Amino acid sequence: MSHTNPSAQSGAWSENNELSNKRQCCIIPKRYILTVLAFFGFFNAYLIRANLSIAIVKMIEPVHNKNNSSIYMQSAYNWNTKTQGYILSSFFYGYIITQIPAGWIATRIGGKNLFGFGIGLSGLLTLFTSSFASIGPSALIFLRILEGLSQGVIYPSLHSVWSKWAPSSEKTKMTTFAFAGGYIGTLTAMCFGGLIAKHLSWEWVFYISGIIAVSWTGLWLFFTAESPSKHQTITPSELSYIESNLLKTPVKHYIIPWKQILKSLPTWAIVVAHFAQNWGFYTMLTELPTFLKHVLKFQLDETGFISSLPYLLMAITLYGSGILSDSLINRFSTTIVRKMLIAIAMIIVIFLHNRYAVATILVLSIGFGGMAWSGFGVNHLDIGAHYAPILMGLSNTVGSMPGFISPVLTGYVTQHHARSEWNVIFAICVVIYIIGAVFYLIFGSGELQSWAVAEEEYQYVFDTLSRDTSQEFSHGKIDDLTNKLRKEMIDTDTTSVQER
Repeated sequence: MSHTNPSAQSGAWSENNELSNKRQCCIIPKRYILTVLAFFGFFNAYLIRANLSIAIVKMIEPVHNKNNSSIYMQSAYNWNTKTQGYILSSFFYGYIITQIPAGWIATRIGGKNLFGFGIGLSGLLTLFTSSFASIGPSALIFLRILEGLSQGVIYPSLHSVWSKWAPSSEKTKMTTFAFAGGYIGTLTAMCFGGLIAKHLSWEWVFYISGIIAVSWTGLWLFFTAESPSKHQTITPSELSYIESNLLKTPVKHYIIPWKQILKSLPTWAIVVAHFAQNWGFYTMLTELPTFLKHVLKFQLDETGFISSLPYLLMAITLYGSGILSDSLINRFSTTIVRKMLIAIAMIIVIFLHNRYAVATILVLSIGFGGMAWSGFGVNHLDIGAHYAPILMGLSNTVGSMPGFISPVLTGYVTQHHARSEWNVIFAICVVIYIIGAVFYLIFGSGELQSWAVAEEEYQYVFDTLSRDTSQEFSHGKIDDLTNKLRKEMIDTDTTSVQER
C-alpha cells in the first residue's frame, strides 16, 4: 500500500501556487508590454538612422568668431553636396543586404533576439561616429554601412514576432503603434539633435542615441519572449486568447515557396507601394534639414524643430489609421481597407507636394504619409501569414533602395542649393507616388494567398475563407480544400478504429 508524502504534496502545491502567482503578477497583458517595447525599439532604430541628417549640418558649418564674422577657412569636414549624399545614403547600402536573410533566419530561429541585438549593435556602433568621422568620409561611410547591416534585420524579425503574438482583431493596432515609434525617434533626433548640436556639440548627438539604444536592448531581452507559450508570466486566459486568434503556426519547417511569392502580384503591389512611400520619406529624412538650412535659411535649432514636425504628424496618422483599419475590417474586406488607406495617403501627399508655402506643405505631406503604413505596412501578414518575415524582407529590400539612391541623386541635382534644383527633387517624388498608388490600387490584396498555407492548415484557411465573401480563391479551390480535409478526417477515424 502506497502512502503520499504530506511534505511532498505540500511542496507541489506550493510550487503550483507560486507558478500561478507568477503568471498573474502583472495585470497588463504581455502582448501590450511587447508592443510598447517594440515601439521604443523602433524609436531607437530611427533615432540612430536620423541622427546624422541633423548633425551633419553642424559638422560642415564654417567656423565663426565671437563677433559672428566668418573666418575664411574651411571647417574640419569640408564635404561637398556629393560627398554628403554618399555619407547620408551609406546606411542603406548595408541595410538592404540583410533584409531577405533576416526574414529567412527569423522563420527558422524566431525574431525576438534578432530584433533586440540588431538595434543594440547599431547603438554600440553609433558611439564611434566622431572617431570614424575624424579619419575621413570613407571611414564614416564604412561605419554607417555596418549600422545599416545591423538594422536591416529589424522589420523582418519583428514580423516573425507579430505572427505569434498579434491576434487578428488587434494586428493592425499593435503593428502600427510599434511602427509609430520610428517616427517619434526621427522627431526626437531632429528636434533635440539640433539643440544638442548647437548648445553642446554634434558628437553628443551620437553618444546619447547610442547609450539609449544599448540600454533598451537589455529591457527587450529580459521582458519579452519569442512566443506567448514561452512567456513565463503570461496569464492562461491571455495565452488562450492569443493562440485561438492566430493562424495555426506550422509545426515543421516548410520549403519557402519562392517561385509563387515572386509570381504573386499582391506581393509586388506591397513592394511597389513600399518603394514609393520610402522614396519621399527617405528623401526628406536625409535632406530636409539641409534644405531648410541652406535654401530657406533657418537657424540650426529652428531647422531641427521644423524637421521634427512631420514625424509627429506621421506617428499620429499612422496609429490613427491603424485603429480605423481594424474597425473597418469588421465590416469590409481587408483588401478594400488596405487599398483605401494607401490611396488616401498617396493622393494627399501628391496634392500637398506644392513648392509654395514650403515649410507648411512639407510638414503636412510627409506627415500624412503615415497613413500608408497601416495599408502596405501590415499587408505582409494578411497575404503571407507565417511567411510574413520573408515578404517583409523582400519589400523592405526594394523599399530601402530609395535610401541610397535619393540622397546621392539629391546631392548631384542640388549642388548650388537653388530652389529650382529642389523643385526637380519634389517633382520626382510626386511621379513615384502616383505610380505607387495606381499599382497598389490595381494589384493589392488583403486575402491570404494559397501559397502561404501549409497542408495541415487547410481547415483554418477554409474557415477564414468561408467567413469572407470577398475572398479571392476560386470555388474549386475551396472544394479541393474541403475534400482533402474530409479525406484526412476519414483516414484518421479509420486509423483510430484499427488501433482499438
